[in-house]
Amino acid sequence: MIQEIIVLLIGLLVALIVIYKIYGFFFSKNEQKGSCGCSNCGCSPKKREVKY
Repeated sequence: MIQEIIVLLIGLLVALIVIYKIYGFFFSKNEQKGSCGCSNCGCSPKKREVKY
């Protein structure tokens, strides 16, 4: 019985951490650099330097 409760608590903790990470990935405005959420793609408004 105790083992089942411990496994349930660990499972809930892991689920909460995964949900928090997914939410932070999609909805965090501080980490998004460009309009699409990435910093080095074609839709980024930042000017890129051409290296020869």
